[in-house]
Amino acid sequence: MAGLLMTWVSCATKKMPDAELVSVRYTNSGTMAGFIYEGELTKEENGDIVLRAMKESYGPLFEKRLSADDVQHFRQIIEEEKMYTYKERYLPSMQVLDGESWTFSAKFADGSSIYTHGSNAWPKGNGLGRIRSYMEQLVQDGKELSSF
Repeated sequence: MAGLLMTWVSCATKKMPDAELVSVRYTNSGTMAGFIYEGELTKEENGDIVLRAMKESYGPLFEKRLSADDVQHFRQIIEEEKMYTYKERYLPSMQVLDGESWTFSAKFADGSSIYTHGSNAWPKGNGLGRIRSYMEQLVQDGKELSSF
């Protein structure tokens, strides 16, 4: 009972960081090699904001420079979906030997961060789906990165 109360209290006290959003990373993996989906927004040392993401599942990575408004929209999704309240780990109630796993992280200029991941279980809401969709939308006119 005390553990349940502590979980409830810790979730109730989580709040959206106030600092500038400087990175977002989302990946989705299956049982095959490689990512089903991968996308990462980073603020580079020179101040440029760059998104490297897939346009579609198992596709190549594309790169695009973003505006401050684009980054603000990521922040808005995180806030609207209350992604800052996600648990650190999501697991199914029973053992699954196949399926999908995912990770999501967001970092802020003051050093605060959000990190969550799961295997065959997901948080409520559509935050992860909205993050992926927005990444896919933004890189539609991006430059394909060379494979090595």
